[in-house]
Amino acid sequence: MNPSALDLEEIKQYLNNMWSKKPPTYDGCMLPKFRPLFPDPEKHMEAIRNFDSKESDILLCTFPKAGTHWVHEIVTMILQGGAQYTSGHKIHTMMESADIEQMNEQPSPRFLNTHLTFRHLPKKHVDNGYKIIHVIRNPKDVMVSFYNHCQNDPLTACTEEDFPGTWNNFIEDMCANKHNFYGGYIGYEREWAMSKQAKTATNIHTVFYEDLKKNPVVEIKRMAAFFNKEISPKLMEEIADNCSFKNLADATTSGKKGVDILSKVSKDGTNFIFRKGTVGDWKNWFTVAQNEMFDAMLETGLKDTNLKLTYEL
Repeated sequence: MNPSALDLEEIKQYLNNMWSKKPPTYDGCMLPKFRPLFPDPEKHMEAIRNFDSKESDILLCTFPKAGTHWVHEIVTMILQGGAQYTSGHKIHTMMESADIEQMNEQPSPRFLNTHLTFRHLPKKHVDNGYKIIHVIRNPKDVMVSFYNHCQNDPLTACTEEDFPGTWNNFIEDMCANKHNFYGGYIGYEREWAMSKQAKTATNIHTVFYEDLKKNPVVEIKRMAAFFNKEISPKLMEEIADNCSFKNLADATTSGKKGVDILSKVSKDGTNFIFRKGTVGDWKNWFTVAQNEMFDAMLETGLKDTNLKLTYEL
């Protein structure tokens, strides 16, 4: 269901008021300025932790800018058995931005999503081994995408602290774990990797952004198998085509998926969720010095994990 005109005006006003606000923090992690996290982020985060997960629930877990909207649309099409675009926005089932009481009342099966790190996920969902999709994207492309996102999104920008600032400011902040949304990329993916290795995280289907970009039909088939869904080769091709970056971005901004509120509050008037969707754009942004600094951070932060990342196709 699409929000009413009044809802849209309220949302627009709220977002426009958020530009100079300081983001909330919880357990050492900076969080976006979502309404449920004000004025008491601990209360909302505890509600998420105690969420009454059901066995049929599916949870999509990603670090920001790792392909969340892309995979969300693909999975939705797999579950519905058709390549039609869904209306609305995945933020309505995003745990840190949604009303948890209302989410608890939603009928099963529920397809939920979050950027929260592993230790902040619903305890019942993790302990009982309910289905999780974890999407991983190489951190250099994530940084480029997140920098451009933060320049235009009032929920992540923070002008009073000059964030994100210049590209160099941003990279230095990320390497220093400053303005560490969701604990920062290293903290986020390291926690996931170590949880998988220790088998405290189970029943998880891992999708690498770069693999999905290179072989979308193969990855769609793997996801369908994880959900025990039999879909035809034709439908796999249709889903891959409709969820290509260009087609999904066009559907979102043209109104096929409902009103595009993001372009109405973005600084540059565009939908900041969709920029390029490519692999390897980081090479157009990182200087030699920045790349060396970032590589040193990655080597130290991920050295105990078996995480293998792809930086170009």
